[in-house]
Amino acid sequence: MGRTAHRSKHGKRDTQAPKANSGRERGGASPAERMAHATCTGVRHAPPRLSLTIPPERIDAATWDQIESALALPCMVHLAVMPDAHAGYDLCIGGVALLDGHISPSFVGYDIGCGMCHVNTGLPADEALPDEAARRLLLDRLRLSIPVGTATRAAGEYDLPRFTSASGDAQLTEAVNARQSIQLATLGGGNHFLEVGVNKRGEIGITVHSGSRRSGWDIGAWYMRQGRLFPLDSRLGRAYRQDMDWALDYALLNRRLMLEHALRALADVHRQLARPTHKPVTGTAAPKVRTRPAASPASALPASSLSSLVPAASPAPSSQPPLSEQEISLLLGRMINENHNHAVVWNQPGPSGAPLVLHRKGATPADAGQPGIIPANQRDGVYVTEGLGNTEYLSSASHGAGRRMSRNEAQRTISLERFQTQMRGIVCRSDMGVLDEAPDAYKSIAEVLAAQDGVLVRVIDHFRPLVVLKG
Repeated sequence: MGRTAHRSKHGKRDTQAPKANSGRERGGASPAERMAHATCTGVRHAPPRLSLTIPPERIDAATWDQIESALALPCMVHLAVMPDAHAGYDLCIGGVALLDGHISPSFVGYDIGCGMCHVNTGLPADEALPDEAARRLLLDRLRLSIPVGTATRAAGEYDLPRFTSASGDAQLTEAVNARQSIQLATLGGGNHFLEVGVNKRGEIGITVHSGSRRSGWDIGAWYMRQGRLFPLDSRLGRAYRQDMDWALDYALLNRRLMLEHALRALADVHRQLARPTHKPVTGTAAPKVRTRPAASPASALPASSLSSLVPAASPAPSSQPPLSEQEISLLLGRMINENHNHAVVWNQPGPSGAPLVLHRKGATPADAGQPGIIPANQRDGVYVTEGLGNTEYLSSASHGAGRRMSRNEAQRTISLERFQTQMRGIVCRSDMGVLDEAPDAYKSIAEVLAAQDGVLVRVIDHFRPLVVLKG
């Protein structure tokens, strides 16, 4: 498995702010006053740097409490806050923290390695998914091949090597092994999704958002019970780093396998639609892919066979044949991968002489030239970006639009009729069970992008959703 560095159904605690009292002690302080206090909080050698991508008045009180709590740590060197920031567990979602010689499981979060994989298939949407019938057929195929929500795979469908926690805790080891194989290539619930969209050139792109499932949650939860911070060279520090790396690899493999299933489902639907009128062309070149090779592509595992369905109607002849297995393998090798819950040990000493450790929680790497994905919501699609390597913001960018209301608030205040109206024209689930994922539950993607386009990243493409699979 490979690795580059919001949450599944098991990560619900990430939506709860810790019981900090730093904000209450200052009463009705203005955002500017709170920022000044946070910036001047004392540390071992010098005040930590705070870099905000949005004006302080746009940050709510609960998120400020978490910013200030993080800045008060003696080992805090630099904290950058992304434009989609909102309260999480301990460190805010959208927080990027550079620590001196320490690693923090709560600054990574419960869904270790959660992230995005994306590929531009190059297939023309007007041929492969020409109408609603074809798109519904694809959604049916995706549902058959990728378990969502709490559903798992059959035992033996995938067989992974046994996990052994570096902590030495037998219960943690057994908890991970109980689920790792049956939850591999499963989507989960919450804000995880698989989206098939189209860009302005009419090309189909596929994006998968998921993480390390219950295995990563169990690892994160066990270490968070041991403490907020571990010295990097301590027993728990070394153990957490090893187990975290395992979860990062698992999360990437999980996404890659789902992307493989989705590509096969798309090829199968295209083949079904083309069969009555189109004879496959031999020797066709692989479709153009506008992404760069993944840094460490994961090993492919055998994918389950997909069930065959009959299309509702026969379209006009296609000029491009369905994806071949060779082309699918090529696309998988060129997919964009980024994850937004991780810690990276730098080969650079901090003030204490120990290595610096960069933590991203709900934030993505944006080194110069690095491809990335920023999803909006299930109505507004996903944006393909290129990092600009802005060191003032720790070479990071937002991981999405960010929630503007909790799941409970969304269920209480958003009408089902409005949700269904907003999703009209997109083949997806739009019932009460996913009302908390309605577009209105998220911040304006235009504002979030405006705060970072040309500063942290450059937006290079946009895929409007045609089909969305959610738990």
